[in-house]
Amino acid sequence: MYFKRRNKLFLTGLLVCGALGLLLTGLRPTIASVEADSSRLKKALESFQLEPGLSISLVAAEPLVIDPVAFAFDEQHRLYVVEDRGYPDPVDGSEAPAVGRIALLQDTDGDGSYDKRSEFVTDLTYPNGILPWKGGVFVTCAPHVYYFKDTDGDGVADIRDTVLTGFNANQTAQIRVSHPTLGLDGWVYLTSGLNSGKIRSPRYPDRPEVAFTSADGRFHPETLEFQSTGGRSQFGLAFDPFGRRFGTSNRHPVMQMLLEPWQLKRNPSLLFSETHRNISDVEADARVFPVSGAVTTAEFIPKLIGLSHTGTFTSACGLLVFNGGGLTPAHQGNVFICEPAQNLVQRQTLRPDGVSFRSDRVSDSSEFLASTDEWFRPVFLQHGPDGALYLADMYRKVIDHPSYVPEEARHLLDFESGKQDGRIYRIASASADRSSKLPAPGKQLPDALASGNEWTRETAFRLMLQDKDKELSASLRQVLMTASSPEGRARALWLLFHFGTLGAQDLERAAADQSAGVREQAVKIAELQLSAGGALPEWLLRMDPDPRVRFVTALALGESAAPAVTEALAGIAAADGADSWSRNAVLSGIAGRLPVFLNTFRQQKKIDPVAYAGVMQDLGRLFGNAATIAECKTLLAQTLEASGGDDWRIATVLGLAEGVARRQEVKDAPLVYLTAATPAAAKLEAFMKKANQRVLQTDLPLAERKNVIALLGYGRWEEVKGTLRQLLDNSHPAELQLAAIAALRQMKQPEGAAYLTDSAVWTAYTPQVKNAAMVTLVSGPEFVKVLFDALEQKVIGAAEITSNDRQRLMKHKDPEISKKAAAYFDELESGGRMNVYKSLLPRLQEPADANRGKEVFERSCSACHTLAGAPGGNVGPDLTGVRNQPAEALLLHIIVPNYEVYPSYQTVTLETHDGRTLSGWLVAETEHSITLKTAFSTEEAVLRKHIKTLSNPGVSLMPDGLEQTMTEQELLDLILYIKKTR
Repeated sequence: MYFKRRNKLFLTGLLVCGALGLLLTGLRPTIASVEADSSRLKKALESFQLEPGLSISLVAAEPLVIDPVAFAFDEQHRLYVVEDRGYPDPVDGSEAPAVGRIALLQDTDGDGSYDKRSEFVTDLTYPNGILPWKGGVFVTCAPHVYYFKDTDGDGVADIRDTVLTGFNANQTAQIRVSHPTLGLDGWVYLTSGLNSGKIRSPRYPDRPEVAFTSADGRFHPETLEFQSTGGRSQFGLAFDPFGRRFGTSNRHPVMQMLLEPWQLKRNPSLLFSETHRNISDVEADARVFPVSGAVTTAEFIPKLIGLSHTGTFTSACGLLVFNGGGLTPAHQGNVFICEPAQNLVQRQTLRPDGVSFRSDRVSDSSEFLASTDEWFRPVFLQHGPDGALYLADMYRKVIDHPSYVPEEARHLLDFESGKQDGRIYRIASASADRSSKLPAPGKQLPDALASGNEWTRETAFRLMLQDKDKELSASLRQVLMTASSPEGRARALWLLFHFGTLGAQDLERAAADQSAGVREQAVKIAELQLSAGGALPEWLLRMDPDPRVRFVTALALGESAAPAVTEALAGIAAADGADSWSRNAVLSGIAGRLPVFLNTFRQQKKIDPVAYAGVMQDLGRLFGNAATIAECKTLLAQTLEASGGDDWRIATVLGLAEGVARRQEVKDAPLVYLTAATPAAAKLEAFMKKANQRVLQTDLPLAERKNVIALLGYGRWEEVKGTLRQLLDNSHPAELQLAAIAALRQMKQPEGAAYLTDSAVWTAYTPQVKNAAMVTLVSGPEFVKVLFDALEQKVIGAAEITSNDRQRLMKHKDPEISKKAAAYFDELESGGRMNVYKSLLPRLQEPADANRGKEVFERSCSACHTLAGAPGGNVGPDLTGVRNQPAEALLLHIIVPNYEVYPSYQTVTLETHDGRTLSGWLVAETEHSITLKTAFSTEEAVLRKHIKTLSNPGVSLMPDGLEQTMTEQELLDLILYIKKTR
């Protein structure tokens, strides 16, 4: 990588500034130190490997900027830099130092490099995000969102307001609210940092606080109203030019936010609770190609065994959907993601994928930008005024947080080196034009919306949104009608809406735009108008050719009670119901009109068969959850009477049974309850008999067979028990065995539990199936007694039951169960986990056999984890690459899995009113439902109204006492196998 003469001059000037700064503080820099700093910066630039045809140059470096984690250009091209100088939290656990700052940098000679610094704000703890607004800036610094502004022009903020507060700051500095980003809808969006809070505005003390749990959020910059939104992002949030929102977290490089809580809230009986979708490869599949050989988080982080993987994303952050003009046309619309732990930035391409997108890495062997310098720590990306891509490099020897490193290893890492360093780089094509300039505020500003430079478009949009000068409406309307740029037309449309000057004809024109992105914005604005009580526009009832536009149309139509909406929603369901996002977008808007929608949907002339089965199953579940019992009986009778279409009929009856079974008034088997003393009883008996036979047809798709098994779980025990027992045999695929176990669990028959604990069956289970069987056996008192019998008969060993379950049984409210559990488990549960860990540490020096370790892994770990592509469960993280953790860290998290539990992986346990007990990780939640990832490797959604108790003890789903299932030598073999497997 070449080093331009301009950069040499910049470095010389920068170091002179640094020397003057040192003189002012009473220190005298030597010529040798200045030359050493110059050499370091030159070496850093020479360490980069960048895509051909592009160049990278410094625009600021220490001492002008230190520890940059975010930055923003204002309309004058001044650069506000967030300096998180205190990161990480003190190793000794002391109070966070208030050394964070906001620096204001200026380029006084116009050469493209910054040479003047003002201490805009000082005395902050861990600032991490910034957004210009009305001459000042919003800054995220948990527990607060601040607003700072300089009113007298001295470069120092004299307005220092706390506009929002209550964001949790009790987790580590890297898990906090961040990334204030302005959306087209005029709200400022924030990442949660995977944390939570109870938010209020000091300006409005009478407003009730808004509580949220690890969900992203937004606030209105004028009213300061705060709302929880969809998505769970850590350190990274970006919009594309059409307002589609993307986020990231450590091992999930690119997520797209598709639904919002207020949309799901419309239908309180809808179990669907997901709001975002991973659109890139994740975890073990999210490959990166470092060139530095850096020690990654995989070497030390003990949050949960397997979270860290060398050669895959471990610290994805700072993503940006790039739409500047300073790279090449091939880079337009690409996603860029920082990976500071492995000293690189990855480029991915976006392509449409149904209602969403798919993001794929550009290369399978190299990165957009990578450095051989292990101190290079890219954490933030942004568009620049000149169309180039700008990058913040925190430049640290160690970027990891000490809280996630075992105490025994913390002394090996240098968390201090680099705390006086930091760089901001510019990346551009050789032919990039550096002369881009924003028009002065006034009549020419709307024309800037059609610029080919994203920074120009977004800055012009922000300035006009701030001022709301209605005199610009005519110019904005002209942009909407004539601009060749769809991105400009979309922004003009939104500004007319914000100004209150958007006419019905303007919106209808946009709804017919040749660009799907513009049509999408028209639909979103129509949704806002409908939610405010506006009239339903006729054009919204038309079927758009684009699936993404149809998706947002379904969400918009859900805001209207007009009769014509039902037909339109049914049409979208018929076309797109095979996609779960589209299906649930439709279903979110049909509360209160279930029977009408059902009839309308059935009458659609062209329905995709897969879509029909999917919609009917969800409709059945909705009827079971929300319709009257009479309506449920009618739906069941009609479905049983229908001819043909076994797939959709089974799906409908299954969905209905699942819903009705959760009702407290239903004491008998739900399907029997719905057909009792009716002509449908005989039809049901014949239907279930046919299902009993159908499930054994090996030529049927596996998904359909699993549906049939689930349906059998709602049948008469005497009629289905033989089939379910037969399906436990390991000659059947594991997916069918798991489905049979779930059906037995549903039926709560002790005889079914006895099937699970039959010695021939138990010893033939694969680890994943055995894990599911064990979860079932401890799920209710009917099964626990059978479990105790199996323990007594030595079919099951006490060590096969996780410590969490042993503890729960020992504390059971039934005294007979707790007494027996104590007799079986007291010896295993005595003693501390850390004592066990310390007692085993010396044995790590002894010889081990990786081949024997593979057998141990398959027996004891593969139920929940996969490794190097071998079959296994997806309950826990993929362990590929965890070999880089030291043996001490692996041992620690096998023996003490609760040593450090990342919030996303804490176990939630709930009991339902119908006696079910579920445990798992919280995948998603809405106001009306929660979804858990269970030990079955399935996701279980439960309506909140069906939950009797819910607890989150803050422990891992990974069991204590795993070492009790193996000898000490086997434990050593297991650790060696994990460390040697690639």
